[in-house]
Amino acid sequence: MKKEIIKQNVGIDIAKGDFKVNYSVLTQNLDVVVKGSKTLKNDRKGFEELASWLSAKLVPALDVHFTMEATGVYYEGLAYFLQERGHSVHVVLPNQAKNYGQSLGIEIKTDKIDAKILARMGLERKLRNWEPFSTVFRELKQLGRERDALIQARTAALNQQHAYTHQGKPVATSLGRIQEVVEFLSERIAEIEQEIKSTVNSDAALAKRLGYVMSIKGVGLITAVCIVSETNGFAAIHSIKQLTSYAGLDIKIRESGKWKGKAKISKKGNKFIRKALYFPTFSKIQHDEATKKKYQRLRDKKGIPMVAAVAQQRKLLGLIYTLWNKQENFSSVV
Repeated sequence: MKKEIIKQNVGIDIAKGDFKVNYSVLTQNLDVVVKGSKTLKNDRKGFEELASWLSAKLVPALDVHFTMEATGVYYEGLAYFLQERGHSVHVVLPNQAKNYGQSLGIEIKTDKIDAKILARMGLERKLRNWEPFSTVFRELKQLGRERDALIQARTAALNQQHAYTHQGKPVATSLGRIQEVVEFLSERIAEIEQEIKSTVNSDAALAKRLGYVMSIKGVGLITAVCIVSETNGFAAIHSIKQLTSYAGLDIKIRESGKWKGKAKISKKGNKFIRKALYFPTFSKIQHDEATKKKYQRLRDKKGIPMVAAVAQQRKLLGLIYTLWNKQENFSSVV
């Protein structure tokens, strides 16, 4: 007797160059059945191929859901593609998918298995729908990432300039050209920063809420804009713990039997948020006595300065989240 299908879901594990797809269904007696899997390129052509491949497999009478991880920036193109076509898209945090996989007793980790886990998770759990970024946050996020890329390019050019300068007999024309590159990049970075300021100032409500975040000593406009825009104004974030995981600042402990590895941050999250927190955190450690004492106490206890610094990064991120939601200045909540 053929079992009736009551739900269908597509699990997607996304990497930079491609993505693994697992199409599974849930039957009326709650069996999970895999109906197909495939690997596709993470580009527009791959998205279209996915739609074509699924069209011959899906149950027409049922809605199809898509479940994927928030892995850096690589999921966004496909998420927008599916959402614009009216599909239900669910983007889960890496630790959510990991914990679910562990609850199934799955120890082996491959991209194909991860897609299968996400497919099953979407069938068995009621997941929140993914919310596309608002226009202003999408624009600010793009500007912030463009600025970050140009700063990396300028750093490379400055390093090259330094190397040229310290050669035995530097070539004047080479020095001139690299100086032009540095100046050009600096001008473009300044333009982007001005565009970010103009965008924020054109939205009074946004400017006011960012002001609460910037009431924290050491947190400037660029840092505040980065963290808020990278999270879509914390639209899908419902706790500091969830935000910590989204940023990849959650602790990852590896152990087996009596062997215990070092505790490390997962880094399986948004790298732009982690980078944005770096300098403000060390600024607070240097200039804020309370933060300095907490940092030194943890550094002495753990014996590793970076562990203590990451703890302060998590605390700063949580404070930013709290001030944004409460719409209060730092001084009024301490």
